Amino acid sequence: MNLIQCKNGHYYNADKLEECPHCMNEKIKIPIDDLTGKKQDTIETYVPQKQILEKYEKASQRFITGWLVCIHGNMKGDCFMLFSGDNHIGRDTSMDVILFQEPTVSRCNHAMITYYADTAQFILSTELDTVTNVFCNNQPVTKEHPVALSYHDRILLGECTLAFIPFCGDLFQWEEKTV
Repeated sequence: MNLIQCKNGHYYNADKLEECPHCMNEKIKIPIDDLTGKKQDTIETYVPQKQILEKYEKASQRFITGWLVCIHGNMKGDCFMLFSGDNHIGRDTSMDVILFQEPTVSRCNHAMITYYADTAQFILSTELDTVTNVFCNNQPVTKEHPVALSYHDRILLGECTLAFIPFCGDLFQWEEKTV
């Protein structure tokens, strides 16, 4: 994690974001208490636990398995990479898919897409019982009822719509790296 401070004093993960998400929220006028960061020094900065850092020892060892493209919402036209294993979706910079300009998406773990290399499947699920606005092709997705994704499925999170585009599957798989 490359935690840096912007010119306005906000902290964000520069490995995942080119610009400060707090400043971007100011630009699009998202009403959030203390958006300018005046109280930020009293808030503990998120630092991933050691096992999370070890999971991604080198970013170059994470191979792309697919993409999400925002086709409706504040981030329309933006693309998000998916990797093998769990891909957590939310507004927070600790998420794998960061929808920081989407106020109707939960900050952390709104949804999750998991890629299973052994079955070549992408599964959309929710982790929290309280999340009720996750849909795939207009069908609700819940913790108890995850959905297997297919090419160009539409995922609705709050008021944000994402198109799913797989890279890995039956036609292509990354070979296991041997050390």
